[in-house]
Amino acid sequence: MKTRNTRARKQQRRGVAVLTALSLACALAVGGAFALNAAPASTAAIAEAAQVGSPVIDTSPAIYVNEKNANSVVGIITNTQGWDRSYGVQDRMLAQGSGVVIAEGGYVLTNYHVIEDGNAFQVLMPSGDKVDASVVGSDSALDLAVLQVSEQADTLVPVSIGSSESLKVGSTVIAIGNPGGEVLANTVTQGIISALERSSVSSSNTTRNVAYIQHDAAINNGNSGGGLFDYQGNLIGINTLKYGGSYYSSTSYEGLGFAIPVETAYPVAQQLIEYGKVIRPQMGITARTYEGPDDAMNDYPPASVCAYTINEGSAAEKAGMKQYDFITAINGERVKTMRELTTLLDKFKPGDTVTVTVVRYNNVSMMQNNYNDYGNYYGNWPFGFGFGGFGGYGGYGGYGSNGGNGGNNGNSGSYVTDGTLNVGGGYTTIDLQITLEEQK
Repeated sequence: MKTRNTRARKQQRRGVAVLTALSLACALAVGGAFALNAAPASTAAIAEAAQVGSPVIDTSPAIYVNEKNANSVVGIITNTQGWDRSYGVQDRMLAQGSGVVIAEGGYVLTNYHVIEDGNAFQVLMPSGDKVDASVVGSDSALDLAVLQVSEQADTLVPVSIGSSESLKVGSTVIAIGNPGGEVLANTVTQGIISALERSSVSSSNTTRNVAYIQHDAAINNGNSGGGLFDYQGNLIGINTLKYGGSYYSSTSYEGLGFAIPVETAYPVAQQLIEYGKVIRPQMGITARTYEGPDDAMNDYPPASVCAYTINEGSAAEKAGMKQYDFITAINGERVKTMRELTTLLDKFKPGDTVTVTVVRYNNVSMMQNNYNDYGNYYGNWPFGFGFGGFGGYGGYGGYGSNGGNGGNNGNSGSYVTDGTLNVGGGYTTIDLQITLEEQK
């Protein structure tokens, strides 16, 4: 069934629930009754306790995970700041979300869509206090951002970094976050890994393919940016999406949550802390997905990424790329979409040289019309609905802005000349050696 996913922001209902990026809520962990270093009771001990009528010891790992991360999960409050003649500077809350303490010094990792539209931010601390926070850096391409607090920063404890690569389907996971905002702060839920490497999940909140962790721990609007932990309390993912149902059906679903693996999120957080941005390579083109047959035909370009403009002086121009070249492979690996191209290029560094295979037609003409590029136009429908945050709960609302967001790997092409491309006169397949440059 065709599905759609949405970011957890904005208020106003438009449509049915789908893969929902979970904005709205802070995330605190609360203390449990299980000692930090307590080991699970043995089967023999449980049996013996049962025989003598004593209560069976609670061996749930969620107790330990909750206590271990009591000072490692916080809430994010996103405001827009304005001025009123009568009341002066005023904050209006846009959304709430969750965050995890990712490094010493008060650094908190969350989702980009949680802070996307704000200009004033607060962190709900484990103490219950709200302290001002600033944005260190953000990455809309992978829906991640880092905030920093100064006040009470020494009370925050960075999470232990785990590994999603050691997980198996059926592994126990614990989610910590604030579904619904402050009123439901400190919510802990437990479930299992339902599936791994769900790269087929497409969402408007990223412009790269993500191999999501699918799990059934209860997460809802407000859990965005909160942590997904293994049974030892190590961070294995950042909760980001929830499946709500098919676009064509009113049926709703539960127990289908998705988290960005820590192997993807943690390196991004490190770069945001160090550089304020993610350093990515680019070719220096404005491009978009072009639908077509698998293989090039005389009158039909192949499924590929079409280079609509070549930036003057760019790496692509220096390597000999031409306007309307159809990119079909990077280092021999087939690419058909912008997501595939950008995801593949992200594996390299500026200065690396890659072999870019293009199909070039002898004759190309276009019947022109102007509208948003394919990525932004189609990326926002039907997958671009937001899921909102106002007053703590929110509802459906406005179109997402990240559905396409990538005229190229780093060079946005919000508006491009578009129309029907007519090709003919034969074609040539060419390998270009392009030394990638740093994304500006």
